[in-house]
Amino acid sequence: MAWVGFTGVGCRTEIPGRPKAKAFNPGKGPVNSIRLFTLPVLFNLDGEPGPDAFKARVYAIRDSAPKPVPITDGTLEIIFYDGVSNRNQQVSPRQSWSFSGTDLDRYRIQTSIGFSYDFTLEIDKSKPLPGKVSIEAKFTPLDGASIFAKPVSISVKP
Repeated sequence: MAWVGFTGVGCRTEIPGRPKAKAFNPGKGPVNSIRLFTLPVLFNLDGEPGPDAFKARVYAIRDSAPKPVPITDGTLEIIFYDGVSNRNQQVSPRQSWSFSGTDLDRYRIQTSIGFSYDFTLEIDKSKPLPGKVSIEAKFTPLDGASIFAKPVSISVKP
């Protein structure tokens, strides 16, 4: 019985007079900002020595909506840099991934806090990783200027 309590498996009884939870309707409008979250470490997918992947989660924010919203048009890019990234510098990225349309829909998750995009991305290991890397997200709507998330830096453990 404890397993049922911990896992949340069971039935849910509607309480008379209490309103039902409503599905979040994000409405329409432009995305005003994006937020990028990553795990604090790179990890190993292939079993060979050294890290070769990272996880990233992106939230799209609309000022008029109380929760993160889905991206309905435009392109989302995840950009991977050697060292510490600074958008004011002209640093070439080590690697980037671009998602739009149907591709982006495959990564969308809806939870009680809104919509997010969850990625596990493999790093090109053709050259050694430095001691620190940075990850940035960029959203480019169909009819507007690009929106950047604050970059995240990760220390690479040997």
